[in-house]
Amino acid sequence: MTSFYEHHLRSVGITLPQYSLLMRLSDSPQPLTRLAECLEMDRTTLTRNLRPLLEQGWVAEVSGQDARRRLLVVTRAGARFRARAAKRWERAQLALEDQLGRDFVAGLNTRLEQALRRLKATAPKDG
Repeated sequence: MTSFYEHHLRSVGITLPQYSLLMRLSDSPQPLTRLAECLEMDRTTLTRNLRPLLEQGWVAEVSGQDARRRLLVVTRAGARFRARAAKRWERAQLALEDQLGRDFVAGLNTRLEQALRRLKATAPKDG
């Protein structure tokens, strides 16, 4: 599944984890630690996926009250790019449904959500 979506997102120049990160950001500053928690990603992986978004100018770091905290926002260019990437994601979703069937994909999504809930309930609190 990952490679299927990666293939579709590659045409706009973004990876799946970068897309997830860009979709989670807003124009309200968010601390890096909160993003890592929301995306269930360790800070090292998050930083690695964030670097290209910063280099492209789609995400910016802004100052907060505490200079030690990294606050991130999506830029105007990032919002435009995100809209373009979201259209590509939608096309990928339709292509997946076309290939596997809408009911199959819906059932798969339901089962994956159930599996994640079960795994989270038994996962250690530190990861």
